[in-house]
Amino acid sequence: MLILGNVLFINYMGEGHINPTIGLVQELIARGESITYYTSQIYKEKIEKTGATVRVISEKAQKILFEFVTKLMSQGRNLDQFNKNRFKLFEIMEWITDEILDEIRLESYDYVIYDAMSLPGKWIAEIRQLPTVCTWSTFASNKESDLFKKRLKKQGSAILKALDGRKEEMEAFKARLEQKYGISIQPFPQAVMDEADINIVFTSKYFQLESATFKENFLFVGPSMIDRQDQGDFPLDRLKDSAVVYMALGTIANKRPDLYKACLEGLNDFDGTVVLGIGNQLSISELGSVPDHFIIRNYIPQLDVLRYSDAFITHCGMNSTSEALYFGTPLVMLPLMNDQPIVANRVKELGAGVILDHETLNAEKLREAVIEVLQNPIYKQNSEKISQSFRKSGGCARAADELLSRIKQFV
Repeated sequence: MLILGNVLFINYMGEGHINPTIGLVQELIARGESITYYTSQIYKEKIEKTGATVRVISEKAQKILFEFVTKLMSQGRNLDQFNKNRFKLFEIMEWITDEILDEIRLESYDYVIYDAMSLPGKWIAEIRQLPTVCTWSTFASNKESDLFKKRLKKQGSAILKALDGRKEEMEAFKARLEQKYGISIQPFPQAVMDEADINIVFTSKYFQLESATFKENFLFVGPSMIDRQDQGDFPLDRLKDSAVVYMALGTIANKRPDLYKACLEGLNDFDGTVVLGIGNQLSISELGSVPDHFIIRNYIPQLDVLRYSDAFITHCGMNSTSEALYFGTPLVMLPLMNDQPIVANRVKELGAGVILDHETLNAEKLREAVIEVLQNPIYKQNSEKISQSFRKSGGCARAADELLSRIKQFV
């Protein structure tokens, strides 16, 4: 096995993109690699614990990136605003690219790892003529499958029309960057369909959509399951001798008291324990009266709770979905945004859960869905089937071994 040494890792996206890479970084460092990881300030301490050297992108880029994500969330289905912000995202990428290029101008690296949405990593690798490794925190996409456009068609042609908006402006911007950097640059969404030399996908080939279209340079290694050792004072003992339903809506768009109240009302007489993780944007007091069989916290040790859960009510982010399915837990899904409807539809296709519309949800609908996944054994059976595919995929240890074995052909 060839140990190359110096690795540049670029991933400044959200927690759902950062967390899957932690295990990979740990495995690579354990095998002798030296990693310089560019990210946002909020993730600096977490990544430093792996032994990597962490550098943060500028405050300006972080601020604009945060504003971009926040606006995108608040605008929901406003396609015109989506298109305007899509253009802003590429401006942010240019700033980040310039910053990193300036900082590493006297440094030498052997290859670049980058998140599929952190495109400056791809651009910098091409500028420096280095081998590329792309990490995928959600389903991988490629030109053969044209995955995202196919799925978007099912959600309405208006979204596809929005993707083609401001085309002339985007083409001019792209041409300027190509001249500036001396490389070929793809617009979104084509940019995330460009294959790297090696692609590490944090799901199984069984769970991946249209997996037959992906070549051998795509490694499906399953979810990155890192023990966070973050139980704190959570009363896990209360989960050991009862049926458990767990509800959480991720870390970004979780300020949804209406959905939590639907859970409180719908499961107010549930014969078991209900765990409710509400994030840090709400206080428990805002939810009103809480039945004794509910455990409500702003923060939940998710992996610990999922080990005991019989059903998981989720926004269907890829990380949370994968963690639940790893433990064979069937899902009641409330997809809110981004790729969550795509993830939810895949779970439904494989028979491991049911989908509800968060905009029309009420206590009765939620209760019926929970009873369905708890009482119909097919959901548990299909969740276990996905779980086995995850566990057999090799995880981050396999990802590191395969990466180091294959990268030598590109050097």
